[in-house]
Amino acid sequence: MGGARRAASRHGWEDSVMRSALLGLGVGLGLGLSLLAPPAAAQDAQRVLRVVPSADLSELDPTRGPNLVARIYQQMVFDTLFAFDKDLQPQPMMVESRSVSDDGLTYRFTLRPGLRFHDGSPVTTRDVVASIERWMGGTSIGGQLKARLASMQVVDERSFTLTLNQRFGLVEFLLAGPGAPIAAIMKEADARRPDNVPMTRPIGSGPFRFLADERREGNRAVFARNPDYAVRSEPTSGLAGARNVKVDRVEWVIMPDATTAANALATGEVDFLEAVGPDLAGFLRRRGMTVRRIAALPTYAFVRPNFQVPPFNDVRARQALALIIDQNEMMPAVAGGDGRWSVCHSFSVCGSVYGTEAGSEPYRRPDIARARQLLQEAGYRGEPLILLGTTTLAPINTMTQVLARRLQDAGVTVDVQMTDFPTMLQRMHAQDRPIGQGGYHLFTYYAIGTSWFHPLMNLSLDLRCGERNWAGYPCDQQGESLRQAFFAAPDDAARRAAFEAFQRRAWEYIPYIPAGQFDVFSGYRPNVTGIPDGAFIAYWNIEKR
Repeated sequence: MGGARRAASRHGWEDSVMRSALLGLGVGLGLGLSLLAPPAAAQDAQRVLRVVPSADLSELDPTRGPNLVARIYQQMVFDTLFAFDKDLQPQPMMVESRSVSDDGLTYRFTLRPGLRFHDGSPVTTRDVVASIERWMGGTSIGGQLKARLASMQVVDERSFTLTLNQRFGLVEFLLAGPGAPIAAIMKEADARRPDNVPMTRPIGSGPFRFLADERREGNRAVFARNPDYAVRSEPTSGLAGARNVKVDRVEWVIMPDATTAANALATGEVDFLEAVGPDLAGFLRRRGMTVRRIAALPTYAFVRPNFQVPPFNDVRARQALALIIDQNEMMPAVAGGDGRWSVCHSFSVCGSVYGTEAGSEPYRRPDIARARQLLQEAGYRGEPLILLGTTTLAPINTMTQVLARRLQDAGVTVDVQMTDFPTMLQRMHAQDRPIGQGGYHLFTYYAIGTSWFHPLMNLSLDLRCGERNWAGYPCDQQGESLRQAFFAAPDDAARRAAFEAFQRRAWEYIPYIPAGQFDVFSGYRPNVTGIPDGAFIAYWNIEKR
């Protein structure tokens, strides 16, 4: 009884705080959204789905945007040759038929008839070849196909061939758009424009048109239903099959403050929140909102050291870091009381096809004393280590604070430097900045599991030396050879075996330290239905009553 009273009191206090926040935000929030949206009469005449995305959109070129919000935009506006079903297997989208030569080197693809860009022009294989070439030349993922490509040739308006110089069992997987950026098909002129010319008015052939004239950076992005989209006849499965758009517009309303966004959902100012923090999940559920995980796999958390500077250029310091991190402390703090989390020592995602924990045995329990010793052996002498973080994203903020305390327990002097997320990204990827001039020693991060479970998509497992791989820039020739062996494996069984060998090597080199996995929730109003589960959030097949 006492526990129930405490819970009721806690919920009453929380609700009181939220009501006060609503009163304080009501005028400003209502005014802000009224400025963003069409007049009420126009809204009533349209089916408008208002969404608070996880972040603002910063890149309109679908072959360049590297994060989740860019990935969602890319699949709305552009189409791909293949797409992932609910089991994360590639299925044809723009492709009507395909064949593979007996030696496994030449693929022939034929496009579906009637594909058109948003300006009414037909999609041809010249557009396809130019788009794939642009994607291959500008991304780590696409680079894996480029390294194995002998040629791509247009056969006719609807057919083209792709010839490899070696067998590669992941061609269709790559063309389905794993991670971000994706192999999105754009007009040939856009695909062949110089890299220094930004894309400002994107024209795709996807189920939504991007309304460039209504874009307000830091404020909103607007998408309109493409009435000419060629919907496939197969049932919807994940991102594959039928993409029936059942609303007239999707409006992204940018709200960096999580409480403001939750209030907007609770009062009906918006319809859908892509990300709901665990501290707000209970409040929204009591207001009748649905709060659940939509992604097929949980979100993966990790700590990434900078391999370019001491002490983490020494494997003993990375081993120390692995012995400092306690997932049983980190994940409850991130997920909160209403969240779901689990311990995971895989360099994939536990519960996924490659979720082995082989090789992690020495690091499954924290050992602060041993960590101190390893840091000393690596040459650490108490100098401040810069821990980069952001308050913009709650999981990173929480992980940063927990990690800072654990490092201090191990005798590390920690300089926590918090920034906004765009600044954090810039500093993460600034390869040549020395300490004291924007450089850093380590950071915490997380990634949606459906874009991180596979070593092709998990950019932090790119261990090539002398390449500009992912932030932190590790270099391990042995590990990279094992990753390439995974790519060369002929079938799923061989790939699972190859990944276990890579996993064991990864725990010897330690490209990052797994910190656990947790569910990221989305929230939506009761009158919103049909939200498909899959690799990433999709805005087709959704109805708003």
